Amino acid sequence: MTYSKVLTTAALTAALALGAILPTGAASAAELTEDNSYRFAGSDRYQTSLEVSQDWPDNSVETVVVATGGDFPDALAATPLAGAYYSPLLLTKKDSLPTGFAAELKRLGAKKVILVGGTGAISEKVQKEISALKINVERINGKTRYETAVNIAEEVGMGDTLYVATGANFADSLSVSPAAGYYADPILLVPASGAVPTVVADYIKANQPEWPIIVGGEGAVGPAVEDLFVDPIRIAGKTRYETNKEFNEFALEFGFIENQSETFIATGANYPDALSGSALAASYGGALVLTAKTPSEASKQQIQNFETPDSFYTILGGEGAVSSETLKQLFAK
Repeated sequence: MTYSKVLTTAALTAALALGAILPTGAASAAELTEDNSYRFAGSDRYQTSLEVSQDWPDNSVETVVVATGGDFPDALAATPLAGAYYSPLLLTKKDSLPTGFAAELKRLGAKKVILVGGTGAISEKVQKEISALKINVERINGKTRYETAVNIAEEVGMGDTLYVATGANFADSLSVSPAAGYYADPILLVPASGAVPTVVADYIKANQPEWPIIVGGEGAVGPAVEDLFVDPIRIAGKTRYETNKEFNEFALEFGFIENQSETFIATGANYPDALSGSALAASYGGALVLTAKTPSEASKQQIQNFETPDSFYTILGGEGAVSSETLKQLFAK
């Protein structure tokens, strides 16, 4: 396993103190059975989101985080916010609440809802619909997706780790979302090329983390970002699936994944199911494995490397997202 920068001695010492280990592969091939797996699937992305939310007990979430299911930019940095409030990440339509949404807020015991994104993502009409349920509503947004992510980071607060991913696509930020959500560590977004937005650069300069983690190659996150940190770590693969694998192996090795036995599987071709599922994965301290319709070797290797005697696999989305045939290939011996 290689990363673009050598980790510092302090970082290695910290990892050893956590008792982290490098995944070495399972003694036998991982198997998917009815006893060690569960699929969350609804009729669409919104209903799948509500299905995932059912994992949280009744009256257990006072503050619920809500993002748009219509497009990914504002939603990419939302999982750490959900993690900070021990909340599911519910998806809404732009101009109306999905069927069952209001009932789920009531079941969760919500007293406050935080909408992620501006009115172009979640309209004032939706905000009023939630307010009519006698629930306080706040909104975190910015003029751009980059400013929205910074404002989320301000709400979450700065810890030991800060993630930076491209705001031009969703896969890399989804890969880090479970770890970021578990520890409530912010995710910042940057353009794939050109200057780092001033609002992002200013935040980084004012909040130097112990673990600055850049996810994606220089084609996704340009080298200018590295100059903003003292000793950044870049984790990247040739494809989104290889980057996903590289990050998950890094996260397991250095203690960013707390529960090796909990593996969440989602399509890497679209974001909604993985986004909803990332908050659930964060609540369990598990990893999110992204897969294509025909699984890559990187995805297959993760399934084998993460296997334990107690492994449990959560599939996010229906047959149209992660088919039975895809799973068969993913777990093939």
